[in-house]
Amino acid sequence: MTAAAPARTPHLYPVDLVRVVTFACVIAVHTISTTAPLDSVAAGGFVVLLHFTREAFFALTAFVLTHRYRDDALRPLRFWRRRLLLVGVPYVVWSAIYTGLGLVTTPVPAGEALRGFGHALITGTAWYHLYFLLVSLQFYLVFPLFRALLRATRGHHLAVLAASAVLQVVTDLVLHVPTPTPTEAAVLPQATSLLVSYQFFVVFGGVVAMNLGAVDAWIRSHLPLVSVAPAVTGAAVELWYRHSVSTGASAQFAADVFQPIIIPWTVSVVAAVWGVGALWADRRDRWRGSRLVEAAAARSFGVFLVHPAILWLLTTLPDAPATRLQRPWETVVTYVVTIVAALTFVEIVRRTPLRPVLTGKPRRRPRPATTGPAATDPAATDPAVHPAVVDPAVDSPGRRAGIRPIGVPSVDLRPSSETPRSA
Repeated sequence: MTAAAPARTPHLYPVDLVRVVTFACVIAVHTISTTAPLDSVAAGGFVVLLHFTREAFFALTAFVLTHRYRDDALRPLRFWRRRLLLVGVPYVVWSAIYTGLGLVTTPVPAGEALRGFGHALITGTAWYHLYFLLVSLQFYLVFPLFRALLRATRGHHLAVLAASAVLQVVTDLVLHVPTPTPTEAAVLPQATSLLVSYQFFVVFGGVVAMNLGAVDAWIRSHLPLVSVAPAVTGAAVELWYRHSVSTGASAQFAADVFQPIIIPWTVSVVAAVWGVGALWADRRDRWRGSRLVEAAAARSFGVFLVHPAILWLLTTLPDAPATRLQRPWETVVTYVVTIVAALTFVEIVRRTPLRPVLTGKPRRRPRPATTGPAATDPAATDPAVHPAVVDPAVDSPGRRAGIRPIGVPSVDLRPSSETPRSA
């Protein structure tokens, strides 16, 4: 008799909604920043609110990986090899693509272009969104230590989170400099591509993953509070932004992501979207739009990678149709066209050998015949996916006690001999 195959990580359906909302909002940030003047106070007011996406990215990355490896064995060398390949290869390829786009409008000699490409790889600056991949690669390198820290501090995670929050406030104050010195002006922009600049959100995602049962239960039992919190924190962010502008700050500086007030705003938005996602997950079988959410989540990382190229085409090329429209219609139309075009691109690439290179997703493997929930619900066997990718062939985890798919209360993954353990 052969041993039973290890169970996959139960799919966390609320994560799908968090991922879709986050990626949709980050495209909105980039669309507004591309189509509106940098000194537009109105545009900056939207951008500062949408800046939660950057921190949410890293919280989501840490959450998914920590949840995946919370109780299972982690072999660092194997983990690094797979992670660095699955994200590192798209990072290099897309850095080359975007470097080429930059040369279209600003041509330079070949030697200078190669040096610029090398510098962009090191700093994550080939295009304005690729820092995310570079920071993710940094997180992969330290993840075994990060996981060990969270496991060693079980029972003290609130203290860890509080200390991390204080450090993040100090970091934001250091990075948000109104009149930087020449040295600071040269160094501060590099902070965007450093993991330490976002450490609280990584710790936040990891702590939530380590205590997911308790956190999910708390959000569900406090939905009115969780729903109102973004209105309060969002109003505070907007008031601070208007105050900064009124006291002489530029709209671009006042909308900077590195401000302490962004911390509670980001946490409240992520919690609220999770709450909505939990309610949706409980009813997903009765809502026709569920498949659309799941499909969008599966394609979100590829859309993230390609959407700036589409924005560039829509707004940079001579006689671009979107530039003929008046604001805000230019922004609205550009946003919609960008999403549709990006989804179309990803849908095509998913069916080609370029899928892992351009979308960060491993090639499809035929699913074995199965019975039970997975036979009728493909998502039931779909592992929780990092914003980049989790390879199900490599990352299929062992069975965990006390873990069930969030939003699928009828499915119990525990053998009868196992008893739940607390988070």
